Amino acid sequence: MHRRASLRWLSWCLALGLVGALQPVAAQPADADEFAAQIPMPGSQQAWRRVGKATFQHYFQPYYRAALYLSPSVRQTAEVADALTAYQVEIIWQPTELAAGEMRAYWRQALREAAGDEDTFGRIETRAEHWIAQLPAARHGDRWTFSYLPDAGMTVRINDRPVSRLVGIDFNRSLTRVWFGEAADPEPRAALLGHDTATHQPRHAD
Repeated sequence: MHRRASLRWLSWCLALGLVGALQPVAAQPADADEFAAQIPMPGSQQAWRRVGKATFQHYFQPYYRAALYLSPSVRQTAEVADALTAYQVEIIWQPTELAAGEMRAYWRQALREAAGDEDTFGRIETRAEHWIAQLPAARHGDRWTFSYLPDAGMTVRINDRPVSRLVGIDFNRSLTRVWFGEAADPEPRAALLGHDTATHQPRHAD
């Protein structure tokens, strides 16, 4: 099982460009500040479709825009929140500049809330802190991509440069729930999943 998952992850990462020396990331050009309607995915004969897109806020300000991509074979979007199906989330940062400390504080708080309780967060805290400690500063237009396979983990890219591979179902489920869990802002969560947002009241993180 572990060997099969490792081989699948290796082939996937080769296609994504994860194997190789990492270099400093560069901002996307201004005209790239949009999400494609569909994207090619390694190992899939069909392009993945964009299910929805939304803007997430922090301190009442637009923090990042996000889009969710799923395989056309996925019919139940409820599986996404439990990290039971493959998906890709792309986010584009909106502030002019975010220092590394601000980024780390945001993801630490987001993961703690998404975990749902202190016991769950305690199980993922070591892995979470290891990832958080590596997070760089961000500028307006920087694009972060989170590509998830249930049996291989999460690959994170910044402006198309691979930077992390995240493993562990509890950790990846908590990260997934930053966007799709009960603690997520209901309006952008619904929009990402392609649901009607009229019945969802927005919640602004403070």
